[in-house]
Amino acid sequence: MVRVHQAYRYALDPTPAQAAALASHCGAARFAFNWGLARVRAALSQREAEKTYGVPEELLTEVPWSLYGLRRAWNTAKDQVAPWWADNSKEAYSSGLDGLARALTNWSASRQGTRAGKRVGFPRFRAKHRAALSCRFTTGAIRLETDRRHVTLPRLGTIRTAESTRKPARAVADTAMAEVRRQLTYKSAWRGGRLVVADRWYPSSKRCSGCGAVKAKLALSERTYSCAACGLVLDRDANAARNLAALAAGYEHDVAQSCGETVNARGGAVGPGARAGHAPAKREPLIRGTLPRQRGGSPILTDTH
Repeated sequence: MVRVHQAYRYALDPTPAQAAALASHCGAARFAFNWGLARVRAALSQREAEKTYGVPEELLTEVPWSLYGLRRAWNTAKDQVAPWWADNSKEAYSSGLDGLARALTNWSASRQGTRAGKRVGFPRFRAKHRAALSCRFTTGAIRLETDRRHVTLPRLGTIRTAESTRKPARAVADTAMAEVRRQLTYKSAWRGGRLVVADRWYPSSKRCSGCGAVKAKLALSERTYSCAACGLVLDRDANAARNLAALAAGYEHDVAQSCGETVNARGGAVGPGARAGHAPAKREPLIRGTLPRQRGGSPILTDTH
């Protein structure tokens, strides 16, 4: 039996107070990382000194190397080294210690030659103004709300989410369209949606979504669509989106479902403006849109199930 894990990523849109709390949690994770690293370095130095004194191996100072050992050491010392620790979720400190445990493991495996890839150096302290702000939550009250527009995190409460638009063009350019199509196919099936594949020559941008007239030319610099036939004036992308939505609504059969393709725009005319008597070009289709029944968000937070 193959088990499939779905992951959702969301960009958070916190209030000023929530942003400050998030920054505090990220700072707490960095503090725990640096504290643990200092503890490990001190223990390693102590062990080296003890070896010169002839102390037996079984009596050498223990080094808190694993996440379990680091957590145990932190819980013992946190009241003295961080009396303010209760201001943040315990997940913040665990996140920092987990990052340190992973870094130590990678260094050890790289040193022993059991880790593939470039050689990994010993962990370094994380500087406040240079280290990336990050914190991971793995337990506690973590959930995506039913409106799919808010997430709830321990100690932080319910935070609004926002769509992520970081460099979308580059992301598409770096991804083969066959892979994009593959993912859209199975994800549409997961959500019970329908994937419609438009022919690459379908004039979604050049066609007027009001009357169906098709422009002969439309420069990429023209961001507003103006129809000379009916007078419609509309944002270029909004006009194209309406045309694609109309194309999808006109289909009688599902396309690119998990059972395989049945009908797509390459099988015949796609609506007003199609050239009569001409067979569709034998080219790979261009994925132009998907119409899932539920809308998903966009991510920084990852929730798996």
